[in-house]
Amino acid sequence: MTTPDPRDVLALVGGADNVAALTHCWARLRFTLRDDAAVDEPALTALPGVVMVIHQGGELHVALRSGVAHRGVDLLDLDRLLRVV
Repeated sequence: MTTPDPRDVLALVGGADNVAALTHCWARLRFTLRDDAAVDEPALTALPGVVMVIHQGGELHVALRSGVAHRGVDLLDLDRLLRVV
C-alpha cells in the first residue's frame, strides 16, 4: 500500500511552523494549524493514500485510505520533522 511521504504532508499543511498540534486516529491525521490559508488542499488530497481533506472542529483532518495512518505515514517521522524545525 502506498503511503504519503511525511515531508510532503508537512510541506502541504504549511510547514512545521504552521502546525500548532498533531494527533491521529486509525484513519486520520488531525492538525491544529496557525494559518488555515497556508494549506494546499488540492495537492494534499492528491497524495497517495489520502482520501480527502476535511475541516472539522477547528482542525484540519487528512483522511487516509483504510489502514494507512495505522501502518503508513510514519507518524514518528512526521513528529521528528516537527521537532527539528
